Amino acid sequence: MLKVPTYVSESPIGGLGVFAGRDIEEGELVWEFHPKTVWTLTQEEVQALPERLQNLIYTYSYLFEGQWYFCVDNSRFMNHSDQANTLEDKSGVQGASNPLGRDRAVRKILKDEELTCNYKEFDQNWKDKLPS
Repeated sequence: MLKVPTYVSESPIGGLGVFAGRDIEEGELVWEFHPKTVWTLTQEEVQALPERLQNLIYTYSYLFEGQWYFCVDNSRFMNHSDQANTLEDKSGVQGASNPLGRDRAVRKILKDEELTCNYKEFDQNWKDKLPS
C-alpha cells in the first residue's frame, strides 16, 4: 500500500507511471505490504482467469517464489529503473526472502517526480518485462 500521496500519468519511461503527489524525504516509507491491497495468486489461479485478466496480472504483478503479487493501488504502475529512487527495506520483516516488505525513498523525491523501483531486486519475471 502506498504510504504517500501519488497520482498516475503518462510516463517518459513507458506507458503509465506513478508520480509523487508531494515531496518525499530521503528514507521516508513509500510503500508497505498490506494484505488488503495486494492480491496473491498462484500460477494456477492466474491461468483460471479470463485472458484479459491474465494479461493484466502478468503486466502489473511481480512474481516471487511461484506467487504473483498484484497491487490494487497506484503502486502497480511503478516503473523500473536501474537507478531507482526507492529501495526495498526488509528490516523487521520475517525471513530473508520474504516479498512482503516495504520500500523507502533512497533520496529526496520531488513532487511530480516519477517513483521507480528496481524490478531485478524482487520480480523473478523482470526479464520478460524489460527490453533486452
